[in-house]
Amino acid sequence: MVASLATLAVAACSKDSTSPGNGGTTTTPTVYNVAFDSGTVDSTAATVGTAIPIHIHVTKAGAGVANAAVTWTVSAGHGTVSSSTTTTDASGGTFVNWTLGDTAGVNTISATAFDASATIRAIGTAGAPVSLVKVSADSSAVVAGASIPLTARVVDRGGNPVNGASVAWTTTGGVLTASTSTTGTTGNATTVLTTSVKGTFSVTATLPGKGTVTFKVVAL
Repeated sequence: MVASLATLAVAACSKDSTSPGNGGTTTTPTVYNVAFDSGTVDSTAATVGTAIPIHIHVTKAGAGVANAAVTWTVSAGHGTVSSSTTTTDASGGTFVNWTLGDTAGVNTISATAFDASATIRAIGTAGAPVSLVKVSADSSAVVAGASIPLTARVVDRGGNPVNGASVAWTTTGGVLTASTSTTGTTGNATTVLTTSVKGTFSVTATLPGKGTVTFKVVAL
């Protein structure tokens, strides 16, 4: 069954032919049609690196076209396909496994057969958190009694910022505004250290089970 919503993505070429009656030029409608099957949703969200099966049907005048060569092209997102070319079965259907790229954002794939094509998108989202990286400077100096914000970022294996991760904070001196903070859409978690006396303080951010980063703050 061909999904009606998928036809909005169809970009088919038209052909011109000369009318023998008046010598003019008329436009002939596209002969073939490529459409994504029911259940294939445009702009669906999936974790980066996820493999998504993409099914299409090639038809002519509403009937499936067997043995049609279909070319698959990834045009955005740097993903990959299991095969760049496939052949339709007796009902006009064929598919590929589309693996999204490692960078969060829009991924696009197109299927082309004869004079017709269709395009669909998927939104790659960040994967599981794997590490912390420093956003604030590794070492900072402030006047004793002053405050300084410190920020660390939680990322997935591709370096994409991870939303909703919990980061724990500890310090060897001074006072922190938050001992635990949660990342936002930027993947950043922040606390503020207020120094009380002169000295050197170490503030550590911990992503449980994944790693830590430590900032040095010198109060002058």
